[in-house]
Amino acid sequence: MEKLTIMNRTLNEYFAASWKFFVTIFIIMVIIVLLRLISDFPASIQSFLSVGGVVFIGLAGFTVVRNHGFNLKQAGFVGLLLSFSTHWSTLIFHKAGEMLYIILINSIIFFIVAVFGGWLAKKPKMSRN
Repeated sequence: MEKLTIMNRTLNEYFAASWKFFVTIFIIMVIIVLLRLISDFPASIQSFLSVGGVVFIGLAGFTVVRNHGFNLKQAGFVGLLLSFSTHWSTLIFHKAGEMLYIILINSIIFFIVAVFGGWLAKKPKMSRN
């Protein structure tokens, strides 16, 4: 049986390199959803958690490039995989007509942030001479 490969990596390689980030972003999303369901939830906390999630997405891109030898396209695919950890929440807060648009924008943002994190990992280290 042949393994499914995407951009010369198996899905197992993608998941092995990014599962901790997937779980972390999923947990952040659960916290955001639970807090949004509370009527007196301050929007600033959601913004803070969302920024934290974006940092983790960039860190995921950085990590898969630096530690696992992924290229930037593969880092972008990791970002797309990570976006699935948040798509479930669209069912709770958005109408059916908005969902496709929100999932598309969300996926593009995850892709771009993961590629940026990967790009930062590829930058040469500054020498201290």
